[in-house]
Amino acid sequence: MIEKLKKILWKVDGMDFIDNPAGSKGVFQLKYGKQLIGILTYEDNQWTFKYSDEFKSEKGLNPIIDFPDTEKVYINEQLWPFFASRIPTLNQPFQLKKIHKANIKQDDSVGLLRLFGNETITNPFRLLAL
Repeated sequence: MIEKLKKILWKVDGMDFIDNPAGSKGVFQLKYGKQLIGILTYEDNQWTFKYSDEFKSEKGLNPIIDFPDTEKVYINEQLWPFFASRIPTLNQPFQLKKIHKANIKQDDSVGLLRLFGNETITNPFRLLAL
């Protein structure tokens, strides 16, 4: 029951993706200016986020509130809201055209993050697909 509730509450409003196509893989760098903050990966049906050694060695930099422990490797089956918020609501005709043109399925959070995730008005970080 708790797991079902977490899945409902975890979903960012308007995010219709639940899954990724079989065999999906993705690697993204999270940057602030030129500094590498961390690496986000998707492989074997799980997302992983870990801070870079560069970020961990800097003094005076605060971790992202959703990822407070800079030594921990965060693992989850679903994309965290911090990253999912970069993907716009999929019910907008303009966004659907972009998705269709890029030949991405609407349930492909890796592909959607590659398409839309680089910059967002909600935070100053950049997410670069590798």
